[in-house]
Amino acid sequence: MKRIRKLTDPTPGLAAYIRSAGNGVSWEEFRDHNAGASYQELVTTLMDLQHGICGYCEIDLNNVDRQIEHVIPRSDPNRGAVHALAAANLIVCCRGGELEKIYGPDARGDNERFLSPLSKSRSCGQAKGDNVDPEFVDPRTLPARPSLTRVLPNGKIEADTDACNTHNIAAARIEKTINILGLNVRRLRLAREKRWNALNESWADYFDNPPVMERAARGELLQNDNSKLPKFFTTSRSYFSSVGEGILAECPEDWI
Repeated sequence: MKRIRKLTDPTPGLAAYIRSAGNGVSWEEFRDHNAGASYQELVTTLMDLQHGICGYCEIDLNNVDRQIEHVIPRSDPNRGAVHALAAANLIVCCRGGELEKIYGPDARGDNERFLSPLSKSRSCGQAKGDNVDPEFVDPRTLPARPSLTRVLPNGKIEADTDACNTHNIAAARIEKTINILGLNVRRLRLAREKRWNALNESWADYFDNPPVMERAARGELLQNDNSKLPKFFTTSRSYFSSVGEGILAECPEDWI
């Protein structure tokens, strides 16, 4: 889980819908506004802000596995309705491991996106559901550096206590957020472990060669030509450790 940027202003299509609907705005009506083009514009804008990865688990998003997530759930009795169409309440996430439920058995081909049993595989918005725990940490409020989470070689993600102390954020809040989002379900642990092993296979022989490791970290951690980040960014960040942090420190932090 990394810091992601916040959408500060509504997209043109969202703004047009709000103007046209007046006091009768609803999320469901917005989804259908302009034959769905306004919703797709919003998804694309958020994906660009997040460099193509899920705002919670960091899997790479695609045309099938993506959806708008309300950080403050629409079901929240006190704030949900007010923030349902607020640009600052919206991020884009994966479908939380529920592709088979939505698209049928053909979704079984990608174990990173679906793993049986579904009841133990949900993550991100599907795991969070209507949870409004005040201890939940919005990823857009995380510091750019250092990362408050780290990934272990076995794929488990956990709070980095030292980094949390640096920013006066209780590590227990980060751990609770990880649990709320189901970020340690087996499906995601296996995917992050696979990513770690792939990195290790490529670069383990070069740990004592700083120039090679620096070049590797640039390739694995920085945006590609399409401004996309590799999936499971925090896994790569943890793998390259201080070398990676040095590379990230050279770049403007607003994108991290």
